[in-house]
Amino acid sequence: MVAMTPSVAEVAGRLEGSGELVRQRAAWPDGCAAWVSQEIGRALPEDLEAFYRERIVRIGDFLAVAPVWRGREGWRHGIAAVTRAVPAGAVPIFSDGCGSWFGLDLEAGETTPTIYFFDHEDGFRSPQWAAGSSLARFLLLLAQTDRAQDENRPAKWQLEIDPDLERCARAPAIWAV
Repeated sequence: MVAMTPSVAEVAGRLEGSGELVRQRAAWPDGCAAWVSQEIGRALPEDLEAFYRERIVRIGDFLAVAPVWRGREGWRHGIAAVTRAVPAGAVPIFSDGCGSWFGLDLEAGETTPTIYFFDHEDGFRSPQWAAGSSLARFLLLLAQTDRAQDENRPAKWQLEIDPDLERCARAPAIWAV
């Protein structure tokens, strides 16, 4: 039996209900996904559009990387430019708090885009390790990261939440790095 991947909206609602996710209070006008698409010069995967519709500001201590609506000025880059990782085939979606990003794979084609970790020390040139086999599963993993460290969970605890993590095409899971 294959576990179904939950939607970004389902996971965001679940994490908000448990207090692990914070959303932008004010509703954003339509157009965020279209602006990002224009900025990066390509159509966005459905999961990324769903992510922007959810107006996620942070999960735990991890800040979302998303455009910010500034009234008369329109859309502007948030924490970091969404275009910084495009040469590596990704769009940043969360900051690790130390200058590196988790980015959504733009090279996935027809498959569900994977989330990878991109290190600032190599200029975001290529993914370092797989962080989620889908955006929804990545959000669940991100919400558990600090708790897993505090609880000293065993290696590969992530596979309980994301059984496909070891099958990501562009980089191995963190324990294989």
